[in-house]
Amino acid sequence: MKVESHRFEIESNQRLDLIDLTQKVREVFNGSMVKEGMLYLHSMHTTTALMINEWQLALVDDLKSFLQDLVDDRDYFWHNDPEHSDCVRSNATSHLRSAVLSHNVMVPIENGKLALGQWQSIIFADLDGPQKRSIMAQIIGE
Repeated sequence: MKVESHRFEIESNQRLDLIDLTQKVREVFNGSMVKEGMLYLHSMHTTTALMINEWQLALVDDLKSFLQDLVDDRDYFWHNDPEHSDCVRSNATSHLRSAVLSHNVMVPIENGKLALGQWQSIIFADLDGPQKRSIMAQIIGE
């Protein structure tokens, strides 16, 4: 069994930003010796998420609206209150939105290729941007 580890950075442009990582992940994967196995992606941040979904602009807008409706920026949060927290970013909404998503995704590797469905893309969500962020990729298999 082989394990290949890679880190790469991406930079978000908005407070709540969704970024299609599919091409970047394919670039990281290209050149891998693994023909059968798994690609594991992990975000190194508590206010981000990774997901697999369709990358279609109307759906991207829907996802953003869904996350904003799920945790409303106008609500009171202890994490944002200096009397209860030492956080200076006032980013409780980002942490809470992240808590209902996931920090990682796995993609099967079949015959030396990433096995993504026709409409599947790998999407990174920065919930507390804009910032530079790190992703860990591990390619595991034979």
